Amino acid sequence: MKGKNYVLGIIGGLIGGFIASIPWVLMYVYGNMILSLLAILIALGALKGYQIFKGKEDKNLPIFIIIISVIVVTIATLIIIPKLLIIKDGNSITLTDLYNNSEFKNAIIKDYIISLIFTGLGISGVISSIKNKVNIVGTAYIRRSFDNMKQVKDAYNKGKMKTVGTVTDES
Repeated sequence: MKGKNYVLGIIGGLIGGFIASIPWVLMYVYGNMILSLLAILIALGALKGYQIFKGKEDKNLPIFIIIISVIVVTIATLIIIPKLLIIKDGNSITLTDLYNNSEFKNAIIKDYIISLIFTGLGISGVISSIKNKVNIVGTAYIRRSFDNMKQVKDAYNKGKMKTVGTVTDES
């Protein structure tokens, strides 16, 4: 874990999430539909970016992936997609003008809520996988620690180690 930190991981997760959101955004803008399957890519992209940028992988990782995925979906749905729709339609209106239109605002909010639901569904499998990995790594570390303690105890019992201090076992 040496050299790994949260900040670089989060930056990488955001980059990975935005890259992975490209198919989802394009399907929305040009296919006129929200494809839930593509929401899984956002969480996977966030995880891969986090790992590439050497983010610290511990019990906090699922929380970071959830937050990163929600940020990516929020920015994509409320800013990037409307901008691309303006460009696609060749309009010269601004994003502010678009949001002043109550019909558009209601539609985009509805799509945003649906997107968050799909993202939640997409994230769930990725988070489950992360939790299993973190638990396996944590269990392996604990098992190694107990094995090392057993080796020390065995060496002491065989007279191969001398005591420097006193350790009591109150179990």
